[in-house]
Amino acid sequence: MAPSNSVTKKRLPRNVPLLTAVVAATVALGGLATLHARGSTVFARLEGGAVDARFALRGPRAPATDKIVIVGLDDATRDAAPEIFQTRNGWVRFLDKLVAYDPKIIALDLFFSAKEVLLPDDVAAHVLAADAATTEPGAAKTALAEVADILHADDHLAESVAKAHRVYLGAFFYGTGERVAAPVPEPLGLAKAHHGEVADANESGRHRPVTASGANFTIDAIAKGAVGGGIVNVFDDADGVKRRMPLAMEYGGQQYLPLGVAVALAGLDRPNDTRYIVGDDHLMIAGKRVELGAQAAAMVDVLGPNQIPRVSAADIWSGKAPRSALAGKLVFVGITYGAFDKVPTALDPHADGVELHAALAENVLGDRLMVTRGGPTTLAATALLCLVVILAQLRRIRRRAWIPPVLAIVAIGGYLAIAYTLFLHGVVVQIAIPCVATGAVLLAATIGGLATEGREKAQLRAVFSQYVSRAVVDRLVADPARAQLGGERKELTVLFSDIRGFSLFSEGMAPEDLARLLSDYLTPMTELVLASEGTLDKYIGDAVMAIWGAPVDLPDHAARACEVALRMQEALVVLNASWRGSARPDIAIGIGLNTGAMAVGNMGSVARFDYTVLGDQVNLASRLEALTKEYGVAILVGEATARAAGDKFVFREIDLVRVKGRAGAAPVYELVGRAGVATVDPRFVEALAAYRARELVRARDLFAAIPDDNVAAVMAARCEHLAAEPPPANWDGVYEQRSK
Repeated sequence: MAPSNSVTKKRLPRNVPLLTAVVAATVALGGLATLHARGSTVFARLEGGAVDARFALRGPRAPATDKIVIVGLDDATRDAAPEIFQTRNGWVRFLDKLVAYDPKIIALDLFFSAKEVLLPDDVAAHVLAADAATTEPGAAKTALAEVADILHADDHLAESVAKAHRVYLGAFFYGTGERVAAPVPEPLGLAKAHHGEVADANESGRHRPVTASGANFTIDAIAKGAVGGGIVNVFDDADGVKRRMPLAMEYGGQQYLPLGVAVALAGLDRPNDTRYIVGDDHLMIAGKRVELGAQAAAMVDVLGPNQIPRVSAADIWSGKAPRSALAGKLVFVGITYGAFDKVPTALDPHADGVELHAALAENVLGDRLMVTRGGPTTLAATALLCLVVILAQLRRIRRRAWIPPVLAIVAIGGYLAIAYTLFLHGVVVQIAIPCVATGAVLLAATIGGLATEGREKAQLRAVFSQYVSRAVVDRLVADPARAQLGGERKELTVLFSDIRGFSLFSEGMAPEDLARLLSDYLTPMTELVLASEGTLDKYIGDAVMAIWGAPVDLPDHAARACEVALRMQEALVVLNASWRGSARPDIAIGIGLNTGAMAVGNMGSVARFDYTVLGDQVNLASRLEALTKEYGVAILVGEATARAAGDKFVFREIDLVRVKGRAGAAPVYELVGRAGVATVDPRFVEALAAYRARELVRARDLFAAIPDDNVAAVMAARCEHLAAEPPPANWDGVYEQRSK
């Protein structure tokens, strides 16, 4: 096939949005790794808000057990029993009353960290000494005894604690920093808050617990009678919200468990049943594996306001509280009045501090401690979401400007749905970082697309305006993926047309006259192609090559090509009539059409390329155009075209031909005309059947009897020759094409 006369063209633009998305994703993942290594307050706040949003969407939930009760030292208690807040003896009376309700455990979220001082030390010493020495009866002795009793309040509270056999004390660690090499003095009673089995490989890491340099704990005299204890520290996130509690803290070379875990284990009758390898990503609580996050902490699944049953200390003081509310329960006692010890949580900005410890115990008993997944999980989720954005920039997918954002939103929405489902099952994955990174990549790709969209559309218009109509160009600009750079396999219809005897009459014409004639001829032929949404492939001298079905899909491409072929012949009649009386000769054209699978796309070198078609079916169409001269017809089509064009046209099979360059034989059809106008002489069908049955004399007579039919005349002459020189026994009735 002769080369095209197309001008040098620029390559279609690179997919800038795709390249931008790849670069942005790489930067985002690298930045994410850096932020993860260094920590980021901004992202920490965003992630905290994302966790709170999931809690809010889920809402408050009922406790997994009815064994936990909070006894609140509330405003009613301040009015009814102010001595609880004022004196240790008040605490003695309250504790005795509470023990009378027979709870299983009493956990105190408060400290008696110093001796009670009601008198100056020297005066108190004199009173106590006098009380011990005097034996004189009387009012003075009674008054002195009463004062002495008050001064012995710490001893009385110690007795009550020891006698209760169920009191757990809280400890608050402070001064976190470097690990202490030498042991520090451990307050009496704090040893009861140790983890059960502990091993320490002395390795650092993100899971290693926080180390404290000091502890706030109840004085030894009172603490020695407690049966257990635990830390009451709660970690602040970057936004100040309390979401995490340490399941282990280090102090003086020892590892301590939290009060909520200690109480839960006591409720299971498995006190201090923990196994912990310091620095590991988990520990065992009552035989169950519990995942640890950074600093050996875990996220608490808070229940929400007023979900854990509460009893006012005032009702216990007065005896109004029902016994069933406390008997056999795990009781957490804490200050709940006014604005004292209020902490922000995911579900309550003013939660009581004691509520977190009770929630931790509930989480352990109900196996509901949250598991946080960060680091590799976040990187993987971010990479996957960014990959969706990147793939959305492929030309095949990015057919409309709204498709990439919609795909990104769907991907993010799917990830959010997965994250929420995991949350309901106790797993917390990060949301803010993957979504922000994905949004940044999408924004970068969108900006890259907007910055290059005009240039891309202009180049597409420049490349394809030579081939297709403006309407088709507009569809290509709206959907650049249809251009299919580099070629693809599609079923199309291709047309070749050629002027009969062009070389002979062009020899006698001046070059400029010949150029004008070709222009006058090619212009209406090209307009017919473009008007039918066909694609002008190229001009080959006086020949026209066109295709239908690419770059824009046309389901009826065969029918459109047949209609254009008929209109070309009709237009030629008008042209010849307009040229009569001039020096221009009448011209005739032959047209070959074929339908089939072929490669279509921009093909050629890096510097020059054409949008064209290649393949055996293309070559067959070219050979059919050449055969029109041998049969004396205007339009020949392949079998696939005749079949695909449908019943809008009339075709007749005229021969089986083995065309030049092809081994197999192909049925050849003449496009006679449009249905309802053109007809086929039945004698031709009968004659062709006789010819293929080797009834050559009969076939000759039948062909010869059909008047004004060039094909019949050609076939009659062939039958005459074959009758005189009979073909061999294996003759298959196939005609060998003599020339291209």
